[in-house]
Amino acid sequence: MAEQNEQQEILRRFQPDGTITYVNDAACRFYQKERHELVGYNLAFFLTNVEKEAIMEAIFSITPEEPMVITRPNFVPTDGGIRCVEYENRGVFAPDGTVLEYRSVGREIGEIRPGDQGNGSGGTSGTGIEKKGPRYLEQKSVGIFSAEMLEVIEHAEKYHQDRSIPVLIEGETGVGKEVVARLIHFGGRDSLLPFMDINCTALSSNLFESELFGYEAGAFTGGVQRGQKGKLDCARGGSLFLDEIAEIPMDLQAKLLRVLEEKNFYRVGGLHKVATDIRVIAATNVGFSQHMREGKFRKDLYYRLKVGHIRIPALRERPDDILPLARMLLADFSAKRKKDFQGLNEECEQLFVRHPWPGNIRELKNLIEWATFMYDDKLLRPEHVAHRLETFDEPATALPASTTHPASMITVADIQAALANSSGNKTQAAKSLGISIRTLYNRLQRGR
Repeated sequence: MAEQNEQQEILRRFQPDGTITYVNDAACRFYQKERHELVGYNLAFFLTNVEKEAIMEAIFSITPEEPMVITRPNFVPTDGGIRCVEYENRGVFAPDGTVLEYRSVGREIGEIRPGDQGNGSGGTSGTGIEKKGPRYLEQKSVGIFSAEMLEVIEHAEKYHQDRSIPVLIEGETGVGKEVVARLIHFGGRDSLLPFMDINCTALSSNLFESELFGYEAGAFTGGVQRGQKGKLDCARGGSLFLDEIAEIPMDLQAKLLRVLEEKNFYRVGGLHKVATDIRVIAATNVGFSQHMREGKFRKDLYYRLKVGHIRIPALRERPDDILPLARMLLADFSAKRKKDFQGLNEECEQLFVRHPWPGNIRELKNLIEWATFMYDDKLLRPEHVAHRLETFDEPATALPASTTHPASMITVADIQAALANSSGNKTQAAKSLGISIRTLYNRLQRGR
């Protein structure tokens, strides 16, 4: 009996970076892949996009003091159901506390069929950690303090209520398009319906077609012998998120349009239509007008995708979000790293409000994450972050010629003199020299 139970358990081993080094036969059966299709690949590859952050973060938080964590990811098999599995993940550590590898023992705890409602017979509460599903929308993910973002969230929640409506999300890189796509799918709650994603810029035309539609046995050299289901199959009953949709190859745009209009498709090398029931959510960071004028994107596909439409404003367009979001991120990263940051000082707040944030929330998040890693302080100050913003330094407001100097000629001594004249006020010193406060901090940093 013990041997039989062991054969039913899904056994995995993977390196600290997530690379799988061992799977047993039960794991191959569960994932419906050969051993060579699993070993050597990263564990995150086999998680849905909404699971990756929560589950990988939980596993990598294992320490010698807390060597075990339970995770509950979902897996979408080829017949469209959703199988829920509970993993007991343990770390193997060297004497100095360095993690050598992780070992997981998984047991299937339930299955949801397409069209099923609720949490299913398995008693699971969905994807998550310790019976808690991940929060599919958090304020720190997109910054939902301003009226502009509250309107975005309101529209997303309305689109969630009708799966028949495709939705196009437009916005610059880093504004949180994928987070809003998740809200459209999950509605702010845990869900066992699949959410599959494809980055349209990451695949060539041939790979994109097989990834999206799947392929039949013998369709091309190098493919899996028995054929492979595509993301359209795996997303059945749920949502397919096409990121950077403007980059989809022209020859596949007509096929995608057919999926949207007829709800069926052909696999690569296939002769029979395959029915599908999915919602398509697409996102882009470029304007479609030029793409359509240049003949790079079909107008009929554009209008079909834009039945539902959300534009996420850039961070610089909603300044009311900058400081609340910065404070929230600072508190979050400070707690994770056991630091004692209490907020931003006044000069740092001015710096953040004036910065154009070309990388949007992603830039702000990465900046604060880096600063909390590098420094120990009560307040985040310009000297912690100003030099990281140098690339995007905006010109200072012009002052009369008699009081300004070419920025390249200003020395540390000039800055120190200006600071003395302004009683140490760096903002006033920068104004007197005709430079931005970031440039002032950068010069002081280099002069050390």
